Amino acid sequence: MRVSTKLGAGLAAGALAWGTLTGGAVAGAQPPPQPGQQEEEGHGPGAIEVGPEGAAKAMDRLLSRDEERSRWCRGVVLPANGLNVRTGPGLHYRKVGALEHGTRVWTDWDTIQRRDGYLWVRMSQRRWIADYKLGNGNGKWYVKYFDC
Repeated sequence: MRVSTKLGAGLAAGALAWGTLTGGAVAGAQPPPQPGQQEEEGHGPGAIEVGPEGAAKAMDRLLSRDEERSRWCRGVVLPANGLNVRTGPGLHYRKVGALEHGTRVWTDWDTIQRRDGYLWVRMSQRRWIADYKLGNGNGKWYVKYFDC
């Protein structure tokens, strides 16, 4: 059984513009990870895989936080089977659900943190997503941004 809660534009000053946060399993989710293997935050195909230039651009966000630029960024969730939502920026924080493919999100790029092999961004006071998975000179975007 799938339980979902609609989140409206009013959530924490518009942290999510529109979207569905699902509780529990994501429809079409990948099989559980093998012992010792961590489940990826973005589920299924669809993330934008990048090479060294894209990886450098992603990491540059950590260094340029203090520059004057757009703080709240609009985007859409890419992985076909969803993207985990957690109570904080890291894998040790509790998973509270998943955003479905195509969900529109607003993220606060001034909150970017690098932890556990991901770049994490805050959507609201208590909701975080991994919008980028680090790799060895590459990586993958889980959110396609439109105005950042």
